[in-house]
Amino acid sequence: MPIVLSDADLNLNRAVTFEWLYANGLGGYASSTVVGLNTRGQHGLLVCSLNPPVDRWMTLSRLDEVVVTSEGECNLSTEQTTKGMTYRGYRQIRGFQLNPLPQMSYGTSCVKMDKTVFMAYRRNLTVVNYEVTTSEETVFTVTPLHTCRDLQSRPPKLDFTPQYEAVDTHTYLAFDDRGNSPWVLAYTPDAEFMPTEVRVTDPQVYRHDQAIGLPHTEELWIPGVFHTVLSPGSHYMSFLYAAGPSRKELIEDLGPLMKATVKDFARLRFEELRRRKVLNDRAFSLSGKPRDEDIEWLVFNADSFIVDRASSKARSVIAGYHNLVDIGLDALISVRGLTTSTGRFQDAREILTTYARHSRYGLVANDFPEHGIQPQYDSVDASLWYVLALKHYLDATNDVEFLTGVVWDTVEAIVSAYRMGTKFNIHEDHDGLIYSGIEGVEVSWMNEHIEDWVATPRNGKCVEVNALWYNALMAIGDMVALKGRDPYEYRAVASWIKEAFEQSFWNPELACLYDVVTDEKNDASLRPNQIFAIGLPYPLLSGDKAKSVLKAVTDELLTPYGLRTLSPKDNRFARAVTGGPRSIAGAVHQGAVHPWLIGPYITAFLTVMGRTEANKRRAEQEFFRPVLNTVRSGCLGTISDMYDGSKPYRDRGCVSRARSVAELLRVYFEEL
Repeated sequence: MPIVLSDADLNLNRAVTFEWLYANGLGGYASSTVVGLNTRGQHGLLVCSLNPPVDRWMTLSRLDEVVVTSEGECNLSTEQTTKGMTYRGYRQIRGFQLNPLPQMSYGTSCVKMDKTVFMAYRRNLTVVNYEVTTSEETVFTVTPLHTCRDLQSRPPKLDFTPQYEAVDTHTYLAFDDRGNSPWVLAYTPDAEFMPTEVRVTDPQVYRHDQAIGLPHTEELWIPGVFHTVLSPGSHYMSFLYAAGPSRKELIEDLGPLMKATVKDFARLRFEELRRRKVLNDRAFSLSGKPRDEDIEWLVFNADSFIVDRASSKARSVIAGYHNLVDIGLDALISVRGLTTSTGRFQDAREILTTYARHSRYGLVANDFPEHGIQPQYDSVDASLWYVLALKHYLDATNDVEFLTGVVWDTVEAIVSAYRMGTKFNIHEDHDGLIYSGIEGVEVSWMNEHIEDWVATPRNGKCVEVNALWYNALMAIGDMVALKGRDPYEYRAVASWIKEAFEQSFWNPELACLYDVVTDEKNDASLRPNQIFAIGLPYPLLSGDKAKSVLKAVTDELLTPYGLRTLSPKDNRFARAVTGGPRSIAGAVHQGAVHPWLIGPYITAFLTVMGRTEANKRRAEQEFFRPVLNTVRSGCLGTISDMYDGSKPYRDRGCVSRARSVAELLRVYFEEL
């Protein structure tokens, strides 16, 4: 099942479009391009989370490997600075594969080297393994390049005084003069650490960030070099890099790994490979579906989004890598595909508990900031997705006892708040439909903004919000029945809403649904939001109207990478997600293609056309597989956040998005 790149893929300009990412279940990760050139300020070998899954720090940017033989010195690293390409190790790269750990292979006439990187699960700890075969005596050095900054910051120069302590000939500690920054320990039993005076590098250039107008230069610092002399033959070397909030906590957490042996490194690797195998074995055994290599990659990468949340001492969901934290809307869209669809029922239970505990005003938390401030409750969708996720968990587990305490209190609070009114003018209107939004704040999922400027204002009755509202009431009715109570109240209100929905949202001129309805004006923008009227468990339309909505979305919005967010015929359509911050924000929901929307589209297709084997095969081949195939491009093994709305459909945004992965998993295991 490995993803193996061809020789043509390893040409520098093409190779930097392929990335890899390995997460640790805490919000931390290691990530770079397949040739080791960091093209983003978020690339690095050790991003740690001090308050999982937030308070994330970039600590170790990369490692520079040099081999010295009778032929001379050869630097295997690739570096771009303000002086240009200073190291060109990409010329020595002979291969890259994800299997499932990222492995880069290098070669000269005298030396062959395989470099593998992974992180230990639920630890801020990166292991780098080298398997080196040399035909003559070879000097091998590894130079660590450090920084120590908040993941989101981009200071062009070091804004702290770096320090280090050589603990012994195989270990050093890196730290600085600030009270809140992490300590880093580096250790290897296979080479000697040779300390030097702290050296500061030339400014690194991150070409991807430069291309999109972000701060793109950064100084790194070097404490010294790991050095060894290799005799002819094969050698296996392991390096450990770990981070913690203080010297004491770091050393206590590492314990015996402070002096890790060959067996310790082998155990860390084995445990990681075994854990990943178990995830796939469980997902496929529960579903009874045959193994599929690309789906296995999604099951692997679903795990990268499921993280510990220290504040609730339970699980949560990272919305996307590299820069997003756990966002309520993304988590609750994704929880079904990431957990219950793949047999991770305990994780689903904990995630639902986390969001119940962080609910307020009848709303679940939407935005957990990086540094422990109170969460934001600025989503009208998230609470309704919570109800649907809870209902699916119950369908999968029959865990009726879970419908007690804070979980059921949250459900009842959501219904009460939406009917009586809550923050951001979210309230039930006279016709039973939900109105939401205030000036300068967008609370639907199309919520891109810069300060008070909203890119896609949708104040009013949004079509997908009201589809979710109807589905939530129907789901609550079913859950009330499970509790032995009469569901009539919820089902009666839902029936009233269904009638009002069709009367309010049907657009007879275009034979599809309005996007937003208000007393003053109906917004006829052709967007994918209407697919939720027929793409959720309880459809609001049937017959010819349902077919007409499906046809409109298919004709105008369907692409090989998901659904566009606006019809290309609309004069506001943005062909590409490019330019400065305002231009990018304006394009995200004005034409950009979102892969996650292929999930509700396929559900809608099967609902309208019928769940026959022939229709399932068609949905898989025409709609599902083209999106799934992107696991072998961009960030390998996962699915991107979005794509340009026009050919050649370049990938944009987060390199790995939870809802994109989750919806493909849901569709594969539950629909196809």
